[in-house]
Amino acid sequence: MPLTTRQVADFLGTDEWRVRRLFEDGTLAEPERFAGKRAISRSLIPGIVDALRNRGWLQTEEATT
Repeated sequence: MPLTTRQVADFLGTDEWRVRRLFEDGTLAEPERFAGKRAISRSLIPGIVDALRNRGWLQTEEATT
């Protein structure tokens, strides 16, 4: 079942606008939409995590341990 940007942001513990920005600026390809919302596949989460970390918007695993 696909996730919304809010659900992904909540799962990763970051702001929704940060996840949304990755798609809006072309960092990540836009996923399909359902009822006007992004339908983000769970398989995209590792790429979202990497992109957030590259921008300094998500701590690396080493920094949290």
